[in-house]
Amino acid sequence: MKVLRDQNKMMINKEDIDNKTSVDNDDVREKIKNLIKKKNFNLRDLSRNIKKNDAYLQQYLYRGTPKVLPEEYRYLLAELLDVNVNELMPNWLKNISSEEFFILRNIENKIDHINQISFSKELLLGLDFFDEKNLYYFQTYISDCKITTIVDVSIKKFIKPNIYLLNDKKNYFLAAIEFSKLNQSKLSVKPYFNHFSPFQINANLLNISGLILWQCSKIFSK
Repeated sequence: MKVLRDQNKMMINKEDIDNKTSVDNDDVREKIKNLIKKKNFNLRDLSRNIKKNDAYLQQYLYRGTPKVLPEEYRYLLAELLDVNVNELMPNWLKNISSEEFFILRNIENKIDHINQISFSKELLLGLDFFDEKNLYYFQTYISDCKITTIVDVSIKKFIKPNIYLLNDKKNYFLAAIEFSKLNQSKLSVKPYFNHFSPFQINANLLNISGLILWQCSKIFSK
């Protein structure tokens, strides 16, 4: 599994953003303003519909913050405005081959959460072969940090010591799993990022949702 710490460029390389002029982004802002006016949408309601605070789109469109609209919100906004997402992309982003990114769905698929992100294939280079349709993402929060993991859901059983995503009555959690040192017929399970106690269990009784391929953390600003 790949582990990246303080990884804040999950969808678009920050250097690429910083090296671009703001012209294309201003064009995108004007397109969005015109679409909102044409379709008689309310900025506050649109902001809520993309799971952001009431002032988010007001700040993006008129104050330039954020400088570039994150991809998950761009896709949601395009869906709400009923337009092709390419219409809301700056030219420099359109020039990036679509094959360099793919869309991942949230394994929890919560109604009040963003349920897809775009993800660079370069971050998974060097891993074992995988099928994109089997990849999902899972996020958990600890203290002032958000942990994002990429999960291969085609793997439903223990195959080697590693970190897995477990499912206890639709409550997902991460756990490091290995063979028990006391009883080789059982697995030793150590829950990750929470206060659950370690336990041992027969392999056929463990509900594994997938194997973790990649993980990163993002530290929130204070």
